[in-house]
Amino acid sequence: MLDPDELLDVARLLVTQAPGTVPNQAQIRRSVSTAYYALFHAVLRRAADHLVGADQSHTAAYALVYRAFVHGRMKEVCQVIDKPSLSAPNQEKLKRTAFGSPMRFFATAFVELQDARHRADYDPHAVLGPSDAERACAVARFGLEMLVTADPDERRDVFALMLSAGRR
Repeated sequence: MLDPDELLDVARLLVTQAPGTVPNQAQIRRSVSTAYYALFHAVLRRAADHLVGADQSHTAAYALVYRAFVHGRMKEVCQVIDKPSLSAPNQEKLKRTAFGSPMRFFATAFVELQDARHRADYDPHAVLGPSDAERACAVARFGLEMLVTADPDERRDVFALMLSAGRR
């Protein structure tokens, strides 16, 4: 299973060079993408641990939950929860008016990293610099910290929203 901290270490290594050298575009783009995947896999692991059990990581149920997350849906949910107050339908659905700062900061980081990954992976005209990779690594680290410190009930609700089919 992928370890989010190891992914973040790899992202940093890709842009760590000997003094006086500059990482190439492939290294920078891979670093940005890997920083996003560190946060992405942190969500999957925490959700599967919560829903199935960390001691069940060898089971089919754990793998099914882990693989059930969809990038686009995750971003949609992050955009919904990253507001000072939730929309009326979401307040009704979630029985809360808003999410706390850690969960909202996580959501901001997730969206920023997913956008950066799309640019790094799919925009042939993008020219990224080492500072873009450094920023992605810092944002991923911050997002990981916010995910860990967020209220457990809020995390559970966000995981459930991410696994739901839509905003019904």
